[in-house]
Amino acid sequence: MEKYDRVIFVSSDDTCKGPMAEGVMRELIKGKELTTASRGMVVLFPEPINPKAAMAAEGFGIPLVHPSSIPFQEEDLNERTLVLTMTEQQKRSIYEQYENAINVYTINEFLDGEGDVEDPAGGDLQVYTECFERVSVLVKLVAEKLFLEEEKEVRNDCNRK
Repeated sequence: MEKYDRVIFVSSDDTCKGPMAEGVMRELIKGKELTTASRGMVVLFPEPINPKAAMAAEGFGIPLVHPSSIPFQEEDLNERTLVLTMTEQQKRSIYEQYENAINVYTINEFLDGEGDVEDPAGGDLQVYTECFERVSVLVKLVAEKLFLEEEKEVRNDCNRK
C-alpha cells in the first residue's frame, strides 16, 4: 500500500458526513505524519456545518472545527493523498471530472466493503447521531489500515538495514 500524507473525505456538500469523518480522523492522527480534510462535490457557496451534525459529533467529544464547506478541486489530487468518498457516485464524478484522479475510493471500498454511507438529511438528532456512529467506525477502520501499513513499512525498513 502506498504511504499517504493526507486523507480527504468527500461528501455531497461538505456540511455533514465529510466534516464528521475529518473530525474523527483528526483525533486519531495526533502525533502522526498525516493530515486530514473534507471537501464537497457540490459547493456553490460556503455553508456552515449542519448544526445537527455538529451536535452529534460533540456528543462523542469530537468538535467539528471546519468553518464552512469547501469544494473539491483538482489540486486535492496527488499521489500522496488518499481521497475517500461517501458514495460510489461521488467517486465516479471525481474520475469523470479530473483526468489526473488517483487514489480515489469509496470509504467502504477502501475497507474491502460495499455500499454508500447514507445521508441523514432531514432526520432528527438521533438520525445524525447514528450517522456519526457509522462514520466514526469506518474512519477508525481506515486509520487502523493506514497505521498498520505504516508500521509494516517501518519494520521492513529496519530489517533492510
